[in-house]
Amino acid sequence: MNAWISVVMIGPAGCGKTSMVASFGRWLEEELGERPIYVNLDPGVLRLPYEPDYDVRSLVRVDDLMREAGLGPNGAMIRAAEIIEERLDDVVARIRSIDGAGFRLIDTPGQMELFLFREMGPRIVERLSEGSRAVAVYILDPFLASSLSGLAVGVSMSIITRLRLRIPVVSVVNKVDLLSGGIELEKMLLNESELVERIALEEHGLAAELSAKFMNLVREYSKAMRIVRTSAKTGQGMQDLYNLINDALCECGDLT
Repeated sequence: MNAWISVVMIGPAGCGKTSMVASFGRWLEEELGERPIYVNLDPGVLRLPYEPDYDVRSLVRVDDLMREAGLGPNGAMIRAAEIIEERLDDVVARIRSIDGAGFRLIDTPGQMELFLFREMGPRIVERLSEGSRAVAVYILDPFLASSLSGLAVGVSMSIITRLRLRIPVVSVVNKVDLLSGGIELEKMLLNESELVERIALEEHGLAAELSAKFMNLVREYSKAMRIVRTSAKTGQGMQDLYNLINDALCECGDLT
């Protein structure tokens, strides 16, 4: 089996993970002539804007659990995660059986905590990383990122993602086509020292102190605090995302 680059899309509910998988995959196909493998690990999604090569709903579906076991949405999602964990070997084997080389684009559950804070996500990523490479794309909620304190919280979650999944993590702000006004995001992201100064001026009390500490933590543990602006709807920023993934993996080889 040839080596894959697994790209794990992760972020809070509603940030656009599924749309990002479809948009980035389409960009890879149209601009680079790549044929990525699409993997859906969300048992609760109803419709997908891409055709999955592996779909965890062939194993378990949240709507089936709700109907058959009388569970609510949250209980059904937790039970689905348990079933995936119980059948983890089979799930990984099916994904790894898709032969070839290139990109695996991995769509994760809408409820980020089910993938990140249970054993399911770290174990799947660890197994898929064997003999290949993996990077996580942490998608910041665009409206949370429209404030300085919210941006600080978002980038701190990217560090937590790296600690849990133990792979390189890059960050993007999605849905920038919907953002207007607010902070000068692009300028701030390119100058972390100025960002910390702006936090001190615009936030107050404990919020300012914590926000500044979060940003300093990011600066300490990241070679460069680069967060690209993307729109899965319009396709904006896909080249920048590709470059960011390339940079994250450069220590262990390029993308060719």
